[in-house]
Amino acid sequence: MAFDKKRNIRQNIEAIRTVFSIEKEGRTATNDEISILKQYSGFGGLKFILNPVGQPDDINQWKASDMPYFPLTQELFSHIKDNSESENSYREYISKIRGSILDAFYTPTEITQSIAAAITDTGISISSILEPSAGVGAFIEPFTGIDGRRICAYEQDLLTEKILKNLYGSNADIRIDSFENMHEEDTGYDLIIGNIPFGTTSIFDLSYSRGKDQARKFAAQSVHNYFFLKATDKLREGGLLAFN
Repeated sequence: MAFDKKRNIRQNIEAIRTVFSIEKEGRTATNDEISILKQYSGFGGLKFILNPVGQPDDINQWKASDMPYFPLTQELFSHIKDNSESENSYREYISKIRGSILDAFYTPTEITQSIAAAITDTGISISSILEPSAGVGAFIEPFTGIDGRRICAYEQDLLTEKILKNLYGSNADIRIDSFENMHEEDTGYDLIIGNIPFGTTSIFDLSYSRGKDQARKFAAQSVHNYFFLKATDKLREGGLLAFN
């Protein structure tokens, strides 16, 4: 199926509208709202959100092929602005969204569920799980609901983290932070799973980039190598690493 940008941004707007409403009313999400929140898929590939939308005539600065998305982008930004705690909060929300267009690509649930089923079929005992780049939690969902199982999920995008908390906050330790800030002593996970970012972006983690270990120095030069190596450091002996 072709990537439907309009459908994608409409679903994102509805999810953002829903999570702001839930938080404003100080309640938990209804079943219908949970379904809406799960439709959120980030802004990977939606480069048009980098364009200005503050004024109606800003559309003249858009490429002709992007102009059909101008009204939806205006709606998105307007809704975030109306629900932001301050101007600084609004700018931070938008900065995070715009900064995610190169790597915020979410894995379809059909794939995450198949991976989870394959892991379960191995019979490996899993009592602790780490998701270092959680999105809205598609990879951790199949593992929730089991008493005594510890799940830790990292997500650094502010809006995505709001949605993630409303979906799985009662089942997992949701941390609004980046994987590189994970404490060194937080290790020993049975399973580390997720859809990690790929690219040549270097990572600011002094324990890797300025340490004596040459493999770590090399890994810090690209985000995917860093995630792979740091994840292996966080696994217990005999633990399972499953990155998509």
